[in-house]
Amino acid sequence: MMLLNKGLTLLNGIWAIPMVFFIRVIKPWCLVRIGSFNVWRIGHFAADVGQHYARLHMKEANVIDLYYLHKKTCNDFLALMINRNFPVTSWVKYLDQWNRFIPFGKAHERPSTATGSRDIYGLLEKSKAKMEFLPAEDDLAKAWLRSKGWSDGEPFVCLLVRDDSFLANDEVNNGSGSVEDYKRWAYHSYRNSDINTYLPAMEWLTEQGVWVFRMGKTMEKPLPSTNQYIVDYAFDDAKSDFLDIWLFAHCDLCISTGSGPDMVSDIYRRPLLILNHLTLTDHFSWSNSIIAPKHLIWKKSGARLSCNDHLKHPFYETSQYINAGIEIIDLTDSEIIQITQECWKRILGKWKDESIDKTNQEIFWTMMKADPSFSKWHGWVHPESRVSSVFLQNNPDWLQ
Repeated sequence: MMLLNKGLTLLNGIWAIPMVFFIRVIKPWCLVRIGSFNVWRIGHFAADVGQHYARLHMKEANVIDLYYLHKKTCNDFLALMINRNFPVTSWVKYLDQWNRFIPFGKAHERPSTATGSRDIYGLLEKSKAKMEFLPAEDDLAKAWLRSKGWSDGEPFVCLLVRDDSFLANDEVNNGSGSVEDYKRWAYHSYRNSDINTYLPAMEWLTEQGVWVFRMGKTMEKPLPSTNQYIVDYAFDDAKSDFLDIWLFAHCDLCISTGSGPDMVSDIYRRPLLILNHLTLTDHFSWSNSIIAPKHLIWKKSGARLSCNDHLKHPFYETSQYINAGIEIIDLTDSEIIQITQECWKRILGKWKDESIDKTNQEIFWTMMKADPSFSKWHGWVHPESRVSSVFLQNNPDWLQ
């Protein structure tokens, strides 16, 4: 297969090499950018697609973007939407390959994802453009919702709590569910949470007339709930790539631990509540979002890490926290329900910030912007991006 691919690249070089030089010659008058998408993980895939769709509709003067799509992606329905919304053609792959091989072609590579797919330019908010679903697709999704007892117009929340199952079983990332695969991805375990601690918040939401759909492509355990307004979609026979995208795109709120699929809600401008979030430097600053991080504790002293301590120790592997002598403590079910209540009341326009809440947010953003990594991972900041006021009220020393 590798030899075949190399052969095809060489064969297509007959036309691609002259085309590369042509687009470089016309660069002063028309910039042609070429490339594909980050298709391997849904968080990067969705963010990549959403931001580039926004770019297409911002109509940059004298710029033409051309795309190709890898055959294997982490979500087939999102790939389908790309094919009908982007200028996607298979031959662009060879143009991209030769442009990267021949020196000095950087300007023609489509805008980089070096920011970790973070929307530091505020493209989503500035453009407002979103890929539309077909009427038949809306009808299909709503028919499934109605089969669960949902009625048109009733609000619903998508809730996603990360565990180890997905990556260990994901074929796109060569997962087979083996013990070795679980060990291979164990370095991400600091991001996991227990779904059971979210149940009181789910129950509270249903009391407000809100449906809750527990999301996830592959999850460790079903929800221990018989509440008819709580649907364990992750274990539903009708689960599909299509419903994964449609539900996250249409929910009234996405509650997540910051694990990837929430980026679908993000590119469709749905409000986000990110609970048990790590690391703090990865705050969803460009989104209408509320975050509440896990508690970090120094093992030797038992003291809680402050906001500045979080920013100084932005670890991305579980072993790094262990080696630094830091214990990771999840938010309690009581904390989760209180923060969820704050978020939902904000959505309904029933939450009022006190003067201390506004002051706390100002202090937080001052700390964030003073962090050396801020300019790399953040840029345009959404006016509704914040740390939970309840979290700050309950942890008054965190900002000191």
